[in-house]
Amino acid sequence: MTCEQLCDRITTESKEVNKPPVSAIFVVLFFNITIIGCDKESGGAVVISKEHIAAAPATTQTPNAQSAASPNEELRPMADDEIAVDGYVMKPEARGTSRDPRALKDEQWLVKVRMISDARTFNVQTEQAQFEKLKEGDRVNVRYRVGKYTNTVWRAEIQ
Repeated sequence: MTCEQLCDRITTESKEVNKPPVSAIFVVLFFNITIIGCDKESGGAVVISKEHIAAAPATTQTPNAQSAASPNEELRPMADDEIAVDGYVMKPEARGTSRDPRALKDEQWLVKVRMISDARTFNVQTEQAQFEKLKEGDRVNVRYRVGKYTNTVWRAEIQ
């Protein structure tokens, strides 16, 4: 092996050692987008309503279950005995129970607030003790994150 070949080999190996793994690059990009993509905001709000949703029963999913709608599927009109709540259609008697389509594996105590500054309305998930203290019409201070591109509210909490 000549001196030039040895130098080329050492240079090539040192370049390969300094390359970060592709997964590390994706992790850094994800955190940058997450931090840059949201604004922290806070302000006064008024409690509009409160709602308790019971925990959903534990279910086992079947392997043939389909979660995504097929492209040929058509929307059906809402029946007379159904209501729409936060974008979900349900029977009125299912609201707040474990059959509520918004039910999760844990109980939820939701407080719907309207921001005083911009009239934005959204749900804030609270602990049971805080939920019980609040009444409709109460003024509260809310801290939340807003997506810069989607204007979606994330991680709202009542202070």
